[in-house]
Amino acid sequence: MSVQNDTFILSSRGWLLSGVIGALFLFFTMTGLHLFQFMTGALLLAVLAIFRNPERNTAETEAEGVISSVDGVVLSVEETMVDDHKMTKVTIMNSLWDVSILRAPFDGVVEGFKVRHGVSLPLYNPLADTLNEKVVISFRSHKGDEIYIEHLSEQSCFPIGIELEKSQKLKEGARYGFLAKGRSIIYLPENTRLAVNAGSSLRAGESVIGYLNAA
Repeated sequence: MSVQNDTFILSSRGWLLSGVIGALFLFFTMTGLHLFQFMTGALLLAVLAIFRNPERNTAETEAEGVISSVDGVVLSVEETMVDDHKMTKVTIMNSLWDVSILRAPFDGVVEGFKVRHGVSLPLYNPLADTLNEKVVISFRSHKGDEIYIEHLSEQSCFPIGIELEKSQKLKEGARYGFLAKGRSIIYLPENTRLAVNAGSSLRAGESVIGYLNAA
């Protein structure tokens, strides 16, 4: 089952784990081992929360809108250079209790992506940017505007999950992956009119980050 078609209330990525923990919970319940029953019950609730997969309805009607690919809070907004092009860098942090499903920022195509398998150090560690698991994705809109999204995992026992193919077409808000906890950076063209600032709370598939060709 592809991520895009995974519309169950619980992501397919969490089915096996929640099933195993649920079976253990029932076993400890039937055998009267209350301490283990409590521990597995709490763990089951945590797993269900991490892998929840709610529907999101984009209210945005303007074609130039870019919606957030991730739940979380905007840490910073700043200008940067990417391959000699000036771009706007929006940094977002998502916690373990945010919805972990990643979603496409607009109707467009996947230009390419790179996956780096690695460790899961805390982001304050100076080696995190170099060693942590990371995914970089390039999306291009139907009008030719290109944005880059970088996902960096942090202190999570769940790896980043990306199910994409080069040249794959995606609809705005389509599911394309999973990030339990970490930092996401969205690089927008210089002519983007931003709709967020530091401290803004975002919902993947719903919150508008900015408008292309509007600055």
